[in-house]
Amino acid sequence: MPHIPVNTRFTAHADRRAQQRGKRRDALDLVYRAGDRERPAGRNRRAVSLTSRACRDLVGEGTPPELVDRASRIELVVSENDGFVITILNRR
Repeated sequence: MPHIPVNTRFTAHADRRAQQRGKRRDALDLVYRAGDRERPAGRNRRAVSLTSRACRDLVGEGTPPELVDRASRIELVVSENDGFVITILNRR
């Protein structure tokens, strides 16, 4: 699991995108905290999301399945410099 600070910090742009895309804060926080898939996103940024294995583990640990399902469809673009979430993407 990647080392990401516990406090989820969003840029104004990320807040707008979350609202536009109907993404709930609890699902965003879950991806930020438990995201185990990372890929380079350019310019000192990384895209973070949940693998199916992480989703199974979260449900097994007692996280509500509905929350895990919502979080599984989210990808966060996070700054490697300060840990801020830059934007929110719909995972395909």
